[in-house]
Amino acid sequence: MRPLLVWALAYFLGSIPFGVLIARARKINIQEHGSGNIGATNIARVIGRKEGVLTLVGDCAKGALAVMIASATLNSDVHVAVAALMAFLGHL
Repeated sequence: MRPLLVWALAYFLGSIPFGVLIARARKINIQEHGSGNIGATNIARVIGRKEGVLTLVGDCAKGALAVMIASATLNSDVHVAVAALMAFLGHL
């Protein structure tokens, strides 16, 4: 049961759209500007370099956090790898 909960949490963490949140804080719908992508490059292009870096850091941190939680709570390298995959799939 515990691996399923950790995998669900990893997926949830991966699904946090930092680009959208940062753009929304600036009252911008990022999907209507630039390439329409919510990633760090489009955020940097449309809003600014600092916000692009924040988006990139947030996107990297959510994957790293998912793996750290899985490493601390699961005792199988395969289960940790699945958590990393779930974070990636959530990011997509």
